[in-house]
Amino acid sequence: MQRTATRRWARWTSRTACCATRPPPNRPQRSSPDESPVPSRKASAMRRLWMIALILTVVASSTWASPPADPGSRGVDWAQARAKIEQFDWAKRIARDMRQEIERTRRQFVHPPLGLTGWWHHYYCAKDAHRLTFDPDKPTEHVCPACGAVYSGPPYDDCWRSQVHATICRAVQYAAVLYRLTDEDTYLDYVRDILLWYADHYTDFEVHGEHAGKGRIRSQSLDEATQLVTLAQACWDAWPALSQADRERILNGYFVPDARFIHAQTGAIHNIHSWHNAAVGLVGMLAGDASLIEQAVDGPFGLKQQIAKGTREDGFWYEGSVGYHFYTIRSLEPLYLAARARGLDLSGTEKFERMYRAPLRMAFPNGELPANNDGWPGTNLSGMTPYYEVAAGLWPQSDLPAYLATLYGSRSRTGLDALLYGPVPLPPAKPLGADSVLFEDSGIAILRNAAANAYLKFGPYGGGHDHRDRLNLIVFAHGRVVIPDIGTSGYGIGLNRWFRSPAAHNLLVVDGGVQAPCSGELLAYAADRVHAVAGPAYRGVKIERELHLDDEALADHVTARADAEHTYDLFYHVRGTLAKCSVPLAPAEPFTQGVGYDMLQTLRRGRGDGQVRLEFTLRDGPGRLVLACRSETPFEVYTGTCPDNPADQQMAFVMVRVRAQAVTWKNSLLWADESQTTQARQAR
Repeated sequence: MQRTATRRWARWTSRTACCATRPPPNRPQRSSPDESPVPSRKASAMRRLWMIALILTVVASSTWASPPADPGSRGVDWAQARAKIEQFDWAKRIARDMRQEIERTRRQFVHPPLGLTGWWHHYYCAKDAHRLTFDPDKPTEHVCPACGAVYSGPPYDDCWRSQVHATICRAVQYAAVLYRLTDEDTYLDYVRDILLWYADHYTDFEVHGEHAGKGRIRSQSLDEATQLVTLAQACWDAWPALSQADRERILNGYFVPDARFIHAQTGAIHNIHSWHNAAVGLVGMLAGDASLIEQAVDGPFGLKQQIAKGTREDGFWYEGSVGYHFYTIRSLEPLYLAARARGLDLSGTEKFERMYRAPLRMAFPNGELPANNDGWPGTNLSGMTPYYEVAAGLWPQSDLPAYLATLYGSRSRTGLDALLYGPVPLPPAKPLGADSVLFEDSGIAILRNAAANAYLKFGPYGGGHDHRDRLNLIVFAHGRVVIPDIGTSGYGIGLNRWFRSPAAHNLLVVDGGVQAPCSGELLAYAADRVHAVAGPAYRGVKIERELHLDDEALADHVTARADAEHTYDLFYHVRGTLAKCSVPLAPAEPFTQGVGYDMLQTLRRGRGDGQVRLEFTLRDGPGRLVLACRSETPFEVYTGTCPDNPADQQMAFVMVRVRAQAVTWKNSLLWADESQTTQARQAR
């Protein structure tokens, strides 16, 4: 019964598993070709039967033999960590901050909350996509920090409970580390008390979840796994001081049944399933369960296969989002470190190091990373030092420690990873590369020079986190991203439909529709130019885009050819306001169609006579941008505003529209100052 239920559950989750912390946007109610169909009543009944079988299996197998007295190292050099605190002020501050976090959490919460927990993607303001403010003292009041809107009731109260669990687990992790560093029993007592509380109350939590598998304490298998990873690491650190009775109570009451519950839902190469492996593998090592360890490390969806199959040759995670690239790295680290410390065979994981290098090559000159696909706007390498502390510790003889020094700049080292894994001292900083770069397997080209960067996406479809935006453009100039990909926000809010829509991207849209899941193709690449085709994004239409970057402008040539007439809309979004337009504009009626057009505001429309020139005053700093659009095919130009991300800020947009069988645009973007722009415009 156990094997049958497990296999059925794994097959079901492999078909329906969502991307990290989602069902595919627009969760929970977005219908699109890349999502699984709505299950039938029969299928729903079968799932319920499988879940019952799974629960019975977990309960029946929850008793465990005596665990090992010593699980070995999980990859931390405790002597070196103590030495850091003795020698370096930054390490002393890290330890102090952990103490304060523990004290604050213990004052706020005596024990974790019972009751259903919520999906944290619901914990966002529906009006502007800001994450709501978590107040430990207000379980029924959740405030938007931007607009002040107050939310209460489900799902917000449920999300509050999720955040309480996360806060307590972080404090337990800190307490376990401080116990190993100081031998102070107060920290050990806190770790033991919380772990035993979870063991004693595990079955009091109801199995639930609608988004990415099922959770028990948490709202989905992903969050269930991340919590178990954190607490398993804490238990590992406190293990030598726990009694055998406490160890067995924690393992039998919580860790082992939860690990089996999670493992039964593992069945894909995916960031969620990588987190499953970390939870299952760490618990297996604590319990001395060779089967759990083998499945987590060497299984068909284990650590080694996640790295080998999920990471492209250029080092970028296949789901195509910088955010989920780092999220997957974080899921791989705990099990990789522990397996390495135990001397397990990690052959076939060579691409793990490349995963750390890929973002270093992808970042814009200010360290900002593209918010591609389900990425998060404003993500900067300077905030990614925890990952590179681990990388520098794993490969201290490489240049990764020097890159870590670059990311810190003049700032002091921070965070638990610096204390536990990072090497000391750091070598001299190594500047990030300034050359153009091609991620050929991932389908990303970034043209670079001293004045600007231009990013073009053309690569393979990455699954549910993909925004279906082949040939999307991002432009960096004036020291910041000025033509953005706005990425994503909380998946549980309606605004996410806008963030993922074709009208929110800088590309050619055919008949107002969404691209099919497809792979583009690179036609040519050099340091100053790239030429790609969108692939079968729209049936019967071939779309190409060619970029040529020089010191003062980006030439942007876009062509579309088809056997029948279509409406072609070419979009640009600018973080700024429209200052001038070379053709008269008149108010236009709002668009009523979906897929993002309904979010275009303050519409004005004009007709282009071969060309139109638009000048923008940029936001967030000095600078102007000029967009010149040229086509021999008669066209309309639409201007207006639309939400940025977060949506309490607005962007300008331009859409040039052609109704034809084929169209060629020969456009240019200029970013010089006003006098230089005028000279360049006259020269062209």
